[in-house]
Amino acid sequence: MLRSATRLQQDTCDLLFELSNVDRLNMLLAIKKSPMRISHVSKKFKLTVPETSRNILRLHAAKLLNRDSQGIFHLSPYGEEALSILQGFFFISNNRSYFENHTCSALPQEFATGIGSLLDSNFTRDITKSMYNVEKTIRESQEFILVMVDQLLSTGVQLTGEAITRGVEFKKISPQTMIIPPEIQDLVDNPVFQKGARAKKAESRYLNKVDVTIITSEKELAILAFPNFEGKFDFVGFNSTNESALNWARSLFLYYWNKAKP
Repeated sequence: MLRSATRLQQDTCDLLFELSNVDRLNMLLAIKKSPMRISHVSKKFKLTVPETSRNILRLHAAKLLNRDSQGIFHLSPYGEEALSILQGFFFISNNRSYFENHTCSALPQEFATGIGSLLDSNFTRDITKSMYNVEKTIRESQEFILVMVDQLLSTGVQLTGEAITRGVEFKKISPQTMIIPPEIQDLVDNPVFQKGARAKKAESRYLNKVDVTIITSEKELAILAFPNFEGKFDFVGFNSTNESALNWARSLFLYYWNKAKP
Protein backbone atom coordinates (compact mmCIF):
# COMPACT_ATOMS: atom_id res chain seq x y z
CA MET A 1 0.00 0.00 0.00
CA LEU A 2 1.28 3.45 -0.85
CA ARG A 3 2.15 5.65 2.08
CA SER A 4 -0.04 8.68 2.66
CA ALA A 5 1.02 12.12 1.47
CA THR A 6 1.36 13.16 5.12
CA ARG A 7 3.78 10.30 5.82
CA LEU A 8 5.83 11.14 2.73
CA GLN A 9 5.99 14.79 3.78
CA GLN A 10 7.07 13.78 7.29
CA ASP A 11 9.84 11.55 5.90
CA THR A 12 11.06 14.42 3.75
CA CYS A 13 10.98 16.85 6.69
CA ASP A 14 12.91 14.34 8.81
CA LEU A 15 15.60 14.08 6.13
CA LEU A 16 15.84 17.85 5.71
CA PHE A 17 16.05 18.26 9.48
CA GLU A 18 19.10 15.98 9.64
CA LEU A 19 20.71 17.82 6.75
CA SER A 20 19.90 21.28 8.14
CA ASN A 21 22.51 21.00 10.88
CA VAL A 22 25.82 22.49 9.72
CA ASP A 23 27.97 20.05 11.68
CA ARG A 24 26.10 16.99 10.43
CA LEU A 25 26.12 18.23 6.86
CA ASN A 26 29.87 18.91 6.99
CA MET A 27 30.44 15.45 8.42
CA LEU A 28 28.47 13.86 5.61
CA LEU A 29 30.41 15.80 2.99
CA ALA A 30 33.72 14.85 4.60
CA ILE A 31 32.80 11.17 4.88
CA LYS A 32 31.69 11.21 1.26
CA LYS A 33 35.27 12.14 0.33
CA SER A 34 36.95 9.80 2.82
CA PRO A 35 35.25 7.23 5.10
CA MET A 36 36.26 7.80 8.74
CA ARG A 37 35.91 6.60 12.30
CA ILE A 38 34.22 8.84 14.86
CA SER A 39 37.60 9.75 16.38
CA HIS A 40 38.88 10.94 13.01
CA VAL A 41 35.76 13.02 12.41
CA SER A 42 36.12 14.54 15.88
CA LYS A 43 39.74 15.51 15.19
CA LYS A 44 38.97 16.88 11.72
CA PHE A 45 36.24 19.24 12.95
CA LYS A 46 37.78 19.95 16.39
CA LEU A 47 34.67 18.73 18.19
CA THR A 48 34.43 16.61 21.32
CA VAL A 49 34.08 12.88 20.81
CA PRO A 50 30.65 12.78 22.57
CA GLU A 51 29.34 15.61 20.37
CA THR A 52 30.73 13.98 17.23
CA SER A 53 29.36 10.59 18.24
CA ARG A 54 25.89 12.03 18.80
CA ASN A 55 25.78 13.57 15.33
CA ILE A 56 27.30 10.58 13.55
CA LEU A 57 24.90 8.18 15.23
CA ARG A 58 21.97 10.39 14.24
CA LEU A 59 23.12 10.21 10.61
CA HIS A 60 23.54 6.46 10.97
CA ALA A 61 20.05 6.11 12.46
CA ALA A 62 18.69 8.17 9.57
CA LYS A 63 20.25 5.60 7.19
CA LEU A 64 22.51 8.23 5.65
CA LEU A 65 25.63 6.44 6.89
CA ASN A 66 26.69 2.81 7.08
CA ARG A 67 29.28 1.47 9.55
CA ASP A 68 31.57 -1.41 8.65
CA SER A 69 33.01 -4.08 10.93
CA GLN A 70 36.04 -1.89 11.72
CA GLY A 71 33.90 1.00 12.93
CA ILE A 72 34.50 3.11 9.83
CA PHE A 73 31.54 5.12 8.60
CA HIS A 74 30.72 5.29 4.88
CA LEU A 75 28.03 7.16 3.02
CA SER A 76 25.10 4.82 2.37
CA PRO A 77 23.49 4.65 -1.09
CA TYR A 78 20.62 6.66 0.42
CA GLY A 79 23.13 9.21 1.70
CA GLU A 80 24.78 9.40 -1.72
CA GLU A 81 21.45 10.17 -3.36
CA ALA A 82 20.51 12.72 -0.70
CA LEU A 83 23.78 14.62 -1.15
CA SER A 84 23.49 14.41 -4.92
CA ILE A 85 20.08 16.08 -4.85
CA LEU A 86 21.33 18.56 -2.26
CA GLN A 87 23.89 19.86 -4.77
CA GLY A 88 21.01 21.62 -6.50
CA PHE A 89 20.10 23.42 -3.26
CA PHE A 90 23.74 24.45 -2.86
CA PHE A 91 23.82 25.86 -6.39
CA ILE A 92 20.56 27.79 -6.05
CA SER A 93 21.37 29.16 -2.59
CA ASN A 94 24.95 30.12 -3.57
CA ASN A 95 23.48 32.16 -6.43
CA ARG A 96 20.41 33.48 -4.66
CA SER A 97 20.80 37.05 -5.92
CA TYR A 98 20.81 35.78 -9.53
CA PHE A 99 17.69 33.69 -9.06
CA GLU A 100 15.89 36.60 -7.45
CA ASN A 101 15.77 38.07 -10.97
CA HIS A 102 16.12 35.05 -13.27
CA THR A 103 14.14 31.85 -13.57
CA CYS A 104 14.96 28.28 -14.52
CA SER A 105 11.32 27.19 -14.14
CA ALA A 106 11.09 26.17 -17.82
CA LEU A 107 13.81 23.54 -17.48
CA PRO A 108 12.67 19.96 -18.09
CA GLN A 109 12.23 18.18 -14.76
CA GLU A 110 15.19 15.83 -15.20
CA PHE A 111 17.51 18.78 -15.74
CA ALA A 112 16.00 20.86 -12.95
CA THR A 113 16.69 18.06 -10.46
CA GLY A 114 20.23 17.71 -11.82
CA ILE A 115 21.08 21.41 -11.72
CA GLY A 116 23.56 20.67 -8.95
CA SER A 117 25.93 19.64 -11.76
CA LEU A 118 26.56 23.38 -12.13
CA LEU A 119 27.69 23.78 -8.51
CA ASP A 120 31.36 24.37 -9.37
CA SER A 121 30.59 26.77 -12.23
CA ASN A 122 31.63 30.43 -12.10
CA PHE A 123 29.02 33.17 -11.95
CA THR A 124 29.75 36.01 -14.38
CA ARG A 125 27.83 39.22 -13.83
CA ASP A 126 29.95 41.27 -16.25
CA ILE A 127 28.52 40.99 -19.77
CA THR A 128 31.89 41.98 -21.26
CA LYS A 129 33.46 39.03 -19.44
CA SER A 130 30.70 36.76 -20.74
CA MET A 131 31.41 37.90 -24.31
CA TYR A 132 35.11 37.25 -23.77
CA ASN A 133 34.32 33.72 -22.55
CA VAL A 134 32.18 33.09 -25.64
CA GLU A 135 34.86 34.31 -28.02
CA LYS A 136 37.59 32.34 -26.23
CA THR A 137 35.53 29.14 -26.22
CA ILE A 138 34.73 29.34 -29.94
CA ARG A 139 38.31 30.27 -30.81
CA GLU A 140 39.73 27.31 -28.85
CA SER A 141 37.15 24.71 -29.89
CA GLN A 142 38.44 21.67 -31.75
CA GLU A 143 35.51 19.26 -31.94
CA PHE A 144 32.16 21.01 -31.66
CA ILE A 145 30.32 24.19 -30.77
CA LEU A 146 26.75 24.02 -29.49
CA VAL A 147 24.77 27.26 -29.45
CA MET A 148 21.25 27.99 -28.26
CA VAL A 149 20.51 31.71 -28.34
CA ASP A 150 17.72 34.17 -29.04
CA GLN A 151 20.11 36.59 -30.78
CA LEU A 152 23.32 36.35 -32.80
CA LEU A 153 26.54 38.13 -31.89
CA SER A 154 28.66 39.52 -34.71
CA THR A 155 31.99 38.39 -33.24
CA GLY A 156 30.53 34.99 -32.46
CA VAL A 157 29.39 34.53 -36.06
CA GLN A 158 32.83 35.47 -37.40
CA LEU A 159 34.68 33.15 -35.05
CA THR A 160 32.22 30.33 -35.72
CA GLY A 161 32.91 30.64 -39.44
CA GLU A 162 36.62 30.26 -38.72
CA ALA A 163 35.91 27.23 -36.49
CA ILE A 164 33.85 25.53 -39.23
CA THR A 165 36.70 26.14 -41.67
CA ARG A 166 39.09 24.23 -39.42
CA GLY A 167 36.64 21.31 -39.16
CA VAL A 168 34.70 22.06 -35.99
CA GLU A 169 31.08 20.79 -35.96
CA PHE A 170 28.54 23.54 -35.31
CA LYS A 171 24.94 23.16 -34.14
CA LYS A 172 22.66 26.11 -33.45
CA ILE A 173 19.16 26.39 -31.98
CA SER A 174 17.31 29.69 -32.20
CA PRO A 175 13.71 30.95 -32.18
CA GLN A 176 11.81 30.77 -35.45
CA THR A 177 10.97 34.46 -35.08
CA MET A 178 14.51 35.65 -34.40
CA ILE A 179 15.27 38.85 -36.30
CA ILE A 180 18.83 39.10 -37.62
CA PRO A 181 20.14 42.65 -38.18
CA PRO A 182 21.39 43.32 -41.74
CA GLU A 183 25.02 43.73 -40.66
CA ILE A 184 24.98 40.32 -38.96
CA GLN A 185 23.03 38.75 -41.83
CA ASP A 186 25.95 39.71 -44.09
CA LEU A 187 28.22 37.64 -41.85
CA VAL A 188 25.76 34.73 -41.80
CA ASP A 189 25.71 34.76 -45.62
CA ASN A 190 29.42 33.86 -45.63
CA PRO A 191 29.79 30.87 -48.01
CA VAL A 192 31.63 28.96 -45.27
CA PHE A 193 28.28 28.35 -43.55
CA GLN A 194 26.67 27.00 -46.72
CA LYS A 195 29.71 24.83 -47.36
CA GLY A 196 29.58 23.61 -43.76
CA ALA A 197 25.87 22.80 -44.11
CA ARG A 198 26.49 20.72 -47.23
CA ALA A 199 29.24 18.84 -45.39
CA LYS A 200 26.92 18.32 -42.37
CA LYS A 201 29.34 20.37 -40.28
CA ALA A 202 26.97 23.29 -39.71
CA GLU A 203 23.32 22.72 -38.81
CA SER A 204 20.55 24.95 -37.51
CA ARG A 205 17.23 24.04 -35.93
CA TYR A 206 14.40 26.15 -34.59
CA LEU A 207 12.02 26.31 -31.64
CA ASN A 208 9.12 28.64 -30.93
CA LYS A 209 11.27 30.08 -28.15
CA VAL A 210 14.42 29.19 -26.25
CA ASP A 211 14.27 28.56 -22.50
CA VAL A 212 17.97 28.98 -21.79
CA THR A 213 21.09 30.40 -23.43
CA ILE A 214 23.85 27.83 -23.97
CA ILE A 215 27.16 28.28 -25.75
CA THR A 216 29.55 25.41 -25.17
CA SER A 217 32.36 23.50 -26.79
CA GLU A 218 33.91 20.19 -25.82
CA LYS A 219 36.28 22.11 -23.53
CA GLU A 220 34.28 24.89 -21.91
CA LEU A 221 30.79 26.02 -21.11
CA ALA A 222 31.18 29.64 -22.18
CA ILE A 223 27.78 30.83 -21.01
CA LEU A 224 24.69 29.31 -19.46
CA ALA A 225 22.08 31.98 -18.83
CA PHE A 226 18.46 31.85 -17.78
CA PRO A 227 15.84 34.44 -18.74
CA ASN A 228 14.70 37.15 -16.39
CA PHE A 229 11.08 37.31 -15.26
CA GLU A 230 10.17 39.18 -18.44
CA GLY A 231 11.51 36.29 -20.52
CA LYS A 232 14.53 38.24 -21.76
CA PHE A 233 18.18 37.16 -21.77
CA ASP A 234 20.93 39.49 -20.56
CA PHE A 235 23.99 37.22 -20.92
CA VAL A 236 24.54 37.30 -17.17
CA GLY A 237 25.10 33.69 -16.15
CA PHE A 238 27.56 30.90 -15.58
CA ASN A 239 30.61 29.39 -17.21
CA SER A 240 32.63 26.29 -16.38
CA THR A 241 35.23 23.78 -17.48
CA ASN A 242 33.99 21.21 -14.95
CA GLU A 243 33.14 17.90 -16.58
CA SER A 244 29.79 17.52 -14.80
CA ALA A 245 28.70 21.01 -15.92
CA LEU A 246 29.83 20.33 -19.49
CA ASN A 247 27.91 17.05 -19.61
CA TRP A 248 24.79 18.65 -18.12
CA ALA A 249 24.85 21.55 -20.59
CA ARG A 250 25.52 19.29 -23.57
CA SER A 251 22.71 16.92 -22.58
CA LEU A 252 20.32 19.86 -22.14
CA PHE A 253 21.25 21.21 -25.57
CA LEU A 254 20.68 17.79 -27.18
CA TYR A 255 17.32 17.52 -25.41
CA TYR A 256 16.20 20.73 -27.14
CA TRP A 257 17.95 19.78 -30.38
CA ASN A 258 15.82 16.66 -30.63
CA LYS A 259 12.68 18.75 -30.09
CA ALA A 260 13.68 21.49 -32.55
CA LYS A 261 12.79 21.47 -36.23
CA PRO A 262 15.14 22.07 -39.19
